[in-house]
Amino acid sequence: MNFDDLIPNSDKTHHLYEGVPIYERRFKNIGPFKFPGLAVACDAAGACHITFAGEPAYAERYDWTGDFAEGVAAVRDASGRYFYIDQTGKPIAYDTYLYATDFAEGSAVVYHETFGATHITTAGELLYGDWYFDARPFANGVAAVRDENGWLVIDAAGTVIGRAEEPAEKFPLRGNVRYVPQENQIPKVLQTADWDAAAVLMRHGERQPFIKGEPGSTKVLTARGRRQAREFGAALPDVPIRAYASPMVRCVQTGNEILAGAGVAKEAEESLMLGTPSAYVADDELVREFYVINPVKIMSLRYVAGETLPGHYPVDVGTRRMFDFVSGTLADGEISVCITHDAWIVPFVSLLTGYDFTNDWPGFLDGCVLMRRDGKYFLWWRGREYPIAR
Repeated sequence: MNFDDLIPNSDKTHHLYEGVPIYERRFKNIGPFKFPGLAVACDAAGACHITFAGEPAYAERYDWTGDFAEGVAAVRDASGRYFYIDQTGKPIAYDTYLYATDFAEGSAVVYHETFGATHITTAGELLYGDWYFDARPFANGVAAVRDENGWLVIDAAGTVIGRAEEPAEKFPLRGNVRYVPQENQIPKVLQTADWDAAAVLMRHGERQPFIKGEPGSTKVLTARGRRQAREFGAALPDVPIRAYASPMVRCVQTGNEILAGAGVAKEAEESLMLGTPSAYVADDELVREFYVINPVKIMSLRYVAGETLPGHYPVDVGTRRMFDFVSGTLADGEISVCITHDAWIVPFVSLLTGYDFTNDWPGFLDGCVLMRRDGKYFLWWRGREYPIAR
């Protein structure tokens, strides 16, 4: 028996196998079964997905549910927001959208009211790192997107292949916003701020996107990520520069590219305080398993709020450990660059400044600057200096 053998009956209230109902329950409406063996169904409580036994796969109900494709499904909640769930009903990421399509060829189109339209992976990450006014699903390895000058065709890496006509396919909405990243402010801060010693705690450069079911530890910098890291290094002040990095390959690559851009003929020094595990982690193996099945942003926000997470130190203890490490790299007249991960920048900045990351998240090469001035410590973040009591 395969999924095609289980067909909706004529009024789409239940499924049949060889003309016989496969369960007793009746629904207002159903769809076909899709891998991994779930079908869209709607009852008096709302829309969900059901199993072969006609039972809901999870407790939640939605205004609308899409078919499962590539292990995830789009849903729309009562407020009209779209997001994606896995087969257990758990959201694959924190973000929600104005609109979202089903997955095809490893990606889906999403529209966000602040950033615009783009493609995401089955792990809920940007496929290629750019936003557009509009986007259409990939087909045969290419997709149409719209920028300020009209429609383009791009490949899965986000590389522009050429200009294109507007797609004939009608879409439910037309975008009117597009987020374009601003110039990285950290080099300018280090050029203009008054400091005796400075240390940057930053996220690694742009890496290959995470895909559901694939290990994230193997992801390396993209060509753009390497170029941007080198440009970051070239923009730093002409002072002695050292780099420390999480042992994760993308962090080490980032540190080495920054040093090369700054003209420093050295490599980044690996530190377990920055990752694998990190200053926040008491049990590395437990934490690795935890983040395989739990979205980083959702868990990080809970961690900052004081929730105890498996394998983690209490958030205040972890922040003290990270502060001690970063401040320990300070040297008069020099800059140290510490490359880590978004999961550790968020609690560090949040606890030291009170910053709310709910609607903001550290991007690639994004970070804070710890400065020592006249024996006192200050943390620069998002255009503001915060005095730090040690």
